[in-house]
Order: sequence, then C-alpha cells, then structure tokens
Amino acid sequence: MAATAPQTPLLLDPSIRDWVVLPMVAIMVLMNLMRHYAQQAMKDSKPIDATEMQQKQLLSRAARIRTRGSRLLPSESFNARKAYFVDKDKGLLAKKPKKATKKPMDPMAMMDGMKGNMLYMVPNMLMMTVISFFFSGFVLVKVPFPVTQRFKQMLQRGVDLATLDTSYVSSLSWYFLLMFGLRGFLRVVLGEDPDAMDANREMQMQMGMGMGGGGPQGFDAAPAYKHEREELQMAQHSWVLEDAELQLCGAAVAARVQNAALGARPVKKAGARVKKVRRVKK
Repeated sequence: MAATAPQTPLLLDPSIRDWVVLPMVAIMVLMNLMRHYAQQAMKDSKPIDATEMQQKQLLSRAARIRTRGSRLLPSESFNARKAYFVDKDKGLLAKKPKKATKKPMDPMAMMDGMKGNMLYMVPNMLMMTVISFFFSGFVLVKVPFPVTQRFKQMLQRGVDLATLDTSYVSSLSWYFLLMFGLRGFLRVVLGEDPDAMDANREMQMQMGMGMGGGGPQGFDAAPAYKHEREELQMAQHSWVLEDAELQLCGAAVAARVQNAALGARPVKKAGARVKKVRRVKK
C-alpha cells in the first residue's frame, strides 16, 4: 500500500484576521456586555426577606464546604466544619428552619425567566444569521493542538471539504467557540465572583421545581436543609495536598522533609565508621 502524502498547511490571509476574526471577537464582547446590562435594567427590584436570605447563605456555605473543602482542607478542618453543619444535636442543618414570611403570588414573577431567555436567544439567533450570511465559507484560524475526526463537523461548520485538516476552524464554529470561551473573560470584566455564580447555580438545581422549593410558591428551607445535610454526610475527604512534596520535589526531597519533620537523624554509612576505627588503631 502506498503511503499517503502529508497534507500541506493552508496559508491564511492576514486580512481574514483583521476583517473577520478580530471584529467577531469585538462584536461578541460588546453583545455580551449589552446583554448583561439589559438584564440588570429589566430586573425588578423586590424586597428580600432577611430570614430567607440567611437560609440560602447557609446552604451556599455548606455546598462550598462539600464541593471544595473536601479537597482543599486537611481532614481535621473538614471534619470540624462538617460537624458544624450536620451534627445531630448542634448542627445548623439539623435544626428546624424558621419559616419565612409568605409573599403574595406575583403573576409577573414568571415573566422574569422569559425575559432572560429572550435576551439570550434573540441575539444569538441574530448573530448566527449575520455570520452565516456575511462570513460563510471562511476558514479563520487553526487551533494549536491536534484534534480527531470527531471534531470535524463541529469545527468546520459551513465548509464542506472532506480533505481539510480538522485543526482549521470555520466562521460559524468560531462564533460558538467565542460564545462559550468568553465566559471567564466576562466574569473578570463585569466583576462577578465565579464562586458565587457556581454556588447560585447549584442552589437553583437543589431548590428547583422537582424539590418543591422553587417556583411561584416560594423558597422552602426544610427540604433544602435535608437534601444538603444528606449530601454533606456522604461527602468523602480527599486532600489534594496529601503528597505535595512527593509530587513536586521528588521522592528524595520528600523523604528528607519527612525525616526533618519527625526529628530523625540521617543514618551514616557503615563504611565510614570502619575507616574511622582503622585510623584510630593506627
């Protein structure tokens, strides 16, 4: 069988970078900023119940200990914090939560989620239409790492070339990469806390419609407390810094550090003692 010839790399025009790649990045950043401030402007300012806020913050702290404390804290610190929440007698999650003041049902509250979905879907549909119309068929960039053939359909949308290397990215695929890849940059620019966003997302999952804690009926702390208490009780401690010296410095340095911590003296070789004894006899 004849060996297949290696594919020659494509030479991308620098004008594509200046007139397609960078403008798409700028447009995506501006669109996300406009969407964020539009959501802030459309939010209804509602009074927050202090008891409900305290209960949600308590659940957020317990979830943070369960997900991150089990990996980043020593076993003694993690067990102490775990007992602080799940202890049968004094645990905060074991106590019966106070009932928050009932709020009258607001029919316009259901519109908030629809507004957010519309602000997310309409700009995306508009951008996909514009990119498909103006930048269809462009090969924009090449990813700096090799990818398999499974990524060909995802990375080369709109470019129907069977022999094209999978590392090249089309305009429509570049839009999807920007849509998901700019989240970290937007968090830095907008000043949002990633830990708080992850905690809020987890709280929404726990207190969703399936648990009976969300929706128009309001927040119910009792099932949320029970669920988080059971999850925290089943959490297993796995400290990522257990063998940090061994992983970073090697076995020799790790043994030296361990001997120094235990106060052990280095063992001398037997040959050195024999030589000293012979010299004394002479």
